[in-house]
Amino acid sequence: MTPKLLSWLENPPPGIALVDGSTGRTWTYVELAAAVMSTVDMLAAKRKSVVACLCRPEPGTAIGYLAALAAGHAVLMLDAATDAAVLDRLIGAYEADFVLDRDRVERRPSTGRPVDEGLAVLLGTSGSTGTLKYVRLSQDNIDANARQIVEVLGIDAGERAVQSLPLHYSYGLSVLNSHLLAGAAVVFPGTSLLRPKFWDVMRDNACTSLAGVPYMYTMLRRIGFERISLPDLRTLTQAGGRMAPDEVLRFGRLAADRGGRLVVMYGQTEATARIACVPPERVLDKPDRIGLPVPQGDLSLAADGELIYRGPNVMLGYAEGRADLSAGDVNRGTLATGDLAEVDDEGYYTIVGRKKRVAKLAGQRVNLDELEALLAPHGPVAAVEVAGELVLARAGGTAGSDLTRHVRELVGVPSRFIHVRDVGELPRTSSGKTDYAALTATLQEGSQA
Repeated sequence: MTPKLLSWLENPPPGIALVDGSTGRTWTYVELAAAVMSTVDMLAAKRKSVVACLCRPEPGTAIGYLAALAAGHAVLMLDAATDAAVLDRLIGAYEADFVLDRDRVERRPSTGRPVDEGLAVLLGTSGSTGTLKYVRLSQDNIDANARQIVEVLGIDAGERAVQSLPLHYSYGLSVLNSHLLAGAAVVFPGTSLLRPKFWDVMRDNACTSLAGVPYMYTMLRRIGFERISLPDLRTLTQAGGRMAPDEVLRFGRLAADRGGRLVVMYGQTEATARIACVPPERVLDKPDRIGLPVPQGDLSLAADGELIYRGPNVMLGYAEGRADLSAGDVNRGTLATGDLAEVDDEGYYTIVGRKKRVAKLAGQRVNLDELEALLAPHGPVAAVEVAGELVLARAGGTAGSDLTRHVRELVGVPSRFIHVRDVGELPRTSSGKTDYAALTATLQEGSQA
């Protein structure tokens, strides 16, 4: 029988499932199953419901999420740190029947509007704080992608992953899902990787893997990661956006020198999580690639260069409120990623930009992602189009006049269409990506002041 995420509830494997690094408390799989089923009892309902799960970086959130799935409900994963008014708006838009926060369950008046029986998880599209637009994922999507990640990374019961990414973010949730499917352990550090306690927790719990987005790897470099002793760490994974090739080389060599591996991956929330990877043995000679599709997945290019993914982990569709939750599978296993890509003669794909991250300036089309990659050596820079002009938000680095001149030479656009704005630091989403929506809003306000 094909393994499923929750199959361990009936027959828990031996060993530790969850660890709370801040308190030292552990849950064996037997204890986790009991905790999950206890919460299931609090979610009893006559029909399939929506459970709003307020996500915190702690085991209680994992238990609540698993309980909502075990109860057969659809789980709306919300960042508990989001502004209270925004949370209320989201909970209201999806007419949540339950609000789950740690071990507290609030039962709300139900509208009774139907929820598709196949729907299991609702995840926000990345980079959009408080958006109503959520990705609809089925239990089959969750199970399929967890199996794909287990296979491609070779996860077994001996692994211990540090939960370094939030559970309301698809990459972070996939770390939890894949390790539980394999009977492995997940360690919640209870603190940021910028604090010494994080690394103490990893050492004390013999963590074997660390997942990060590009911004996190930048932080690792700055804090001197290469000097931190982590004798059990074997695997670094990177996804959540393009990491600069020189950064890939840096961490790929560091991992290899320590007898481990760096696995560069690519994914989208719309495909549950990760959908491609560069085999570790090819990272150093293909540092600019996203790699090959995961097992049971397929990548191809449309006529305009857009990357197309097909696989059992492709979402059912989008939702913007409760009315959309009765819709079935509108994608049928095919996802147009919105990314522009190229493929080499060995079948390795490279992302070269976004279809919607293309500005039209003075009659010239400018790929903003490609421009950012070219400007990376000049310091942290984000490129956005505001009112038909190119605005470069920088957090230190090359002088503004030099940057303007360099960009003019690169894209062939007159200087009057290029503006450099200094910012303290680039705004980030909770998953560490550049928050272009927030940045654009800030720059627009500044231009009107």
